[in-house]
Amino acid sequence: NGNVRLQFITPEDGKEVITLTQPFTIEAGKSTTVSFFVDAKQLTRNAQHGDLLVARISANGKGFSDGEQHYLPILPNMERVTTTIPFTQHRQGTKSIDLKELFPPKNKDGNLTIEYTNHPAWLMIQALPTLANPSENNAISLASAIYANAIGRQIVGSSKKIAETIRLWQQENSKENSLISNLQKNEELKTLLLNETPWMNDAARETEQKQQLSGYLDETAISYRLNDFTAKLQKLQQSDGSFSWWPGMNSSPYMTLEVANILTRLQNIAPLSAALATMKDRAFGYLDKQIASEVEDLREAERRGKKNLEPSELACHYLYNCALADRKATPDMNFLIGLLDKMPTRLTIYGKARSAVILARYGKTVHARDYLQSMSEYSVTNDETGRHYETAKAAYSWRNYRIPTQVAAIEALKILTPSDTTTIEEMQRWLLAEKRTQSWDTPINAVDAAYAFLSNANGKTDMTKLTSGKHSVLKIDGKALDLPKATAGIGYVKTTVPAADKKVLTIEKLSSGTSWGAVYASSWQKVSDVKSSTAGLSVKREIIPDHQGALKAGDKIKVRITIKAERDFDFVQLQDKRAACMEPAEQLSGYRWGYYCTPHDNATNYYFDKLSKGTHVIETSYYLDRAGNYTTGLCTVQCAY
Repeated sequence: NGNVRLQFITPEDGKEVITLTQPFTIEAGKSTTVSFFVDAKQLTRNAQHGDLLVARISANGKGFSDGEQHYLPILPNMERVTTTIPFTQHRQGTKSIDLKELFPPKNKDGNLTIEYTNHPAWLMIQALPTLANPSENNAISLASAIYANAIGRQIVGSSKKIAETIRLWQQENSKENSLISNLQKNEELKTLLLNETPWMNDAARETEQKQQLSGYLDETAISYRLNDFTAKLQKLQQSDGSFSWWPGMNSSPYMTLEVANILTRLQNIAPLSAALATMKDRAFGYLDKQIASEVEDLREAERRGKKNLEPSELACHYLYNCALADRKATPDMNFLIGLLDKMPTRLTIYGKARSAVILARYGKTVHARDYLQSMSEYSVTNDETGRHYETAKAAYSWRNYRIPTQVAAIEALKILTPSDTTTIEEMQRWLLAEKRTQSWDTPINAVDAAYAFLSNANGKTDMTKLTSGKHSVLKIDGKALDLPKATAGIGYVKTTVPAADKKVLTIEKLSSGTSWGAVYASSWQKVSDVKSSTAGLSVKREIIPDHQGALKAGDKIKVRITIKAERDFDFVQLQDKRAACMEPAEQLSGYRWGYYCTPHDNATNYYFDKLSKGTHVIETSYYLDRAGNYTTGLCTVQCAY
């Protein structure tokens, strides 16, 4: 028998903070457990609110002693809490935000950070990817590069202002300039630093992409790249007009159709060179023969009495390209169009948009307008994010969300109802709102989305979207804020002011078009006093025991976290600060079901590359490793982009 002593001492000078003693009795060859009750409040007071102690434990008996010591961090019951209020303005006018409710009563140490983007439409220019310089010489990469470079030439040719704005971006020397990734901005407002996340490479890649914009939009370089890539693409076209994916591979109707699609859409932007026009015509000649074979099979099935015949996906894609290319209808095309005209209405929004273009081009205008009407009935709209689709019929993909569907719908409206500028602009507004929280890392869809937003009904770049009128005036309690110089084009500003006695923020918008911003209210608060707050993302945490009755050391529990996203997000980080008695059952970091998980000493962090709109539930198991009363920390979710 003997006594066990637990001492808490300061690491700097070895000063004793608290000493606790407990007797023990143990039989030879066995072990035992000794428990101490520690009053955390008293420990903190005695330590004069220091955040690190040394815990020294020793056992002393007759003629023997043993001990060890470890550092013991003391986590405060106060946390820095940041409440975010995002806002959007689409027209001239004044918006007011009440600041009094953003802070706890009698708060004196809070800060207000206000950021505002006067002309976010310029973000579409920054979205144009490094697709212009493909790293691989396959048919899709080369055709996509030709397409991207042609759009670059179209944009540069529309206005010298774009090149001048990019030159000014390159001259910015602030830490958060226009040509760095959004992941690298607002570090002081994020719950986790970028170097704690798995997204360092994503940030570096996006920054590199933005910094290559000047080369991408250089007219001389564009002409060289177009000639070079055209020559390389010619080598991949076979004698029958088909394309192989890589040199030496067999040709494919799907690969040929994809190249023809890119060249056809390019033709609607600007005249094709003679070489590209020849390649496109030869590709269509090959596809005509492939489709003739399918039509013969369908006619044979029809002669045998088979009902509800439908053209294949390849045939529908072929017809859409023919419509875009303004090709005259052939008997085979008319047969397929007749089947398409009789198809039931189970098509997706994407399918309806493309079918509407096909039917309208080849004289089936009644059914084409029915499709447009159906698309309109499925759409929803709100003032902040514009018009879009929230239905299972809107094709959804993990990497691209619903952007291809939105682009197809905008194209259909521009072709069939170009005078309906209100609906078109509402749908373009949704694309811009999506860019606010997404990086768009699929190159061809990024180019499509940027062009769908920037082009008018005639397929030309609409420079009115990139006008940079008067900047908005930001005031707190009637006094104009002292703002830094706004960045070129985008007109981005950011400032931080003390929050004491601030009541109302007003934003007087003086120009047309969309502007947006956010207010970040930061202050120290007791964890138990923090109120739930949501702004596009919300989180709910539940602790679920694995049995009925009181919990005890050794029990296993499950923490269920429910995230609700009001829109699609990229780069979402969630931090769950757990109670000190909870030990993760899974100790290793790694990918789980759709997210990356990293357990730490006092928190478990989760990272989502993509988080689609809707409800998401994650569950993590823990063991209770000691008895007592413990408080959990905050559970927070944030889009890092």
